[in-house]
Order: sequence, then structure tokens, then C-alpha cells
Amino acid sequence: MQNVSKDLLALFAGREGHFKLESGHHGNLWLDLDHLFLRPQKLQPFIAELAQRLAKFEVKGVCGPLLGGALLAQVIAIELNIEFYYTERFVNPQADGLYSVEYRLPKPLQEAIRGKRRV
Repeated sequence: MQNVSKDLLALFAGREGHFKLESGHHGNLWLDLDHLFLRPQKLQPFIAELAQRLAKFEVKGVCGPLLGGALLAQVIAIELNIEFYYTERFVNPQADGLYSVEYRLPKPLQEAIRGKRRV
């Protein structure tokens, strides 16, 4: 696929400015990932290409954060016929600064993933 990056970036609703990112770092570009999923058929070729690239690593499962990333992880799992997991967002009220947000696997899924190699 030629111009993949340009075509893919066209699916994002990007804004420039000053943004405090979830990690606590600051950046000058905000990409609204929710817009990726407005037209799934336009995203499908990129999902297929990503799945093809991941297949060579013989992954057995894929995980994404419940908001946004899980949608992508689930369609990748379907494309590769592998397991799908998701994480839930947790804000640590005591953490003030970098990385105060964590993503945790729900307890029922922790058992399902136990003993499996993670990368």
C-alpha cells in the first residue's frame, strides 16, 4: 500500500496546540483515536495490513485498553483468530505527575492469561 501513513493519518482528527498527555508528558499534536472507528470499512485495510505484519511473530493473543485500543485489539484478534484481552483504566489518586494512569487486566482475564508469554 502506497502512502499508507498519509491515508491512515487522514482518518484521525488531529489538532495542534499544547496538550498534557495521559502519561503526564506534554505534546503539540493530539490525535483523536475515536474518529478512527467512525468508518470501519475505511480502517479495515490498515487493520488487515497490521494483522499481516503481526502474524509473522506468531502472537497468541492481543490486548488493548477498554477505551479505543480494545476496539482495534479485538478486530486484530478476529483477523488473526487469536485471543483478545482488554485492560481497564485506573487513575492512581496518590500519583501526581508522570504515569499516574495505569491499565489493569480485569481479574477474570488475569487467570486466562496466567502462564502465557507477554511482550
